[in-house]
Amino acid sequence: MRIVVICGTGLIGLKTVAILREGGHEVVAASPNGGVNTVTGEGLKEAITGAQVVIDVSNAPSFDAGGGARCGCS
Repeated sequence: MRIVVICGTGLIGLKTVAILREGGHEVVAASPNGGVNTVTGEGLKEAITGAQVVIDVSNAPSFDAGGGARCGCS
């Protein structure tokens, strides 16, 4: 099964991805460093295309002093 983990490179996401892969699933760890920004939607459509399941383990976005928004994963 193809599973996308939103913020799959964060603290909880890394563990979730590892467990799913051990179970034999095809897992995509979607994160800003991988070109997926859930705040702006950039790369999101491409990341979830073909997925049977999407798991979102991201934090609420934070907004920096420059007006930018980012999630809690890398």
